[in-house]
Amino acid sequence: VWDAEWRTHLLEAAMDRVRRRIDPKQFQIFDCYVVRDWPAQKVATELRVNIAQVYLARHRVAALIRREVETLEKGEQ
Repeated sequence: VWDAEWRTHLLEAAMDRVRRRIDPKQFQIFDCYVVRDWPAQKVATELRVNIAQVYLARHRVAALIRREVETLEKGEQ
């Protein structure tokens, strides 16, 4: 249980750091598609972007979050 809570906290911290560094629109797309689990078409329609932008934002933001998790795991600031 402790490990699961630690991973959740680590992911939340990484997402918060990434959120502050990138374009808010890109993070909003990622949040709706990945975190809120909206269908890609709904994200595209609601946020007035094309579907390719939804997939690209997911890919780019997820990569940034993965790198940030690695940085936090190493204990770096």
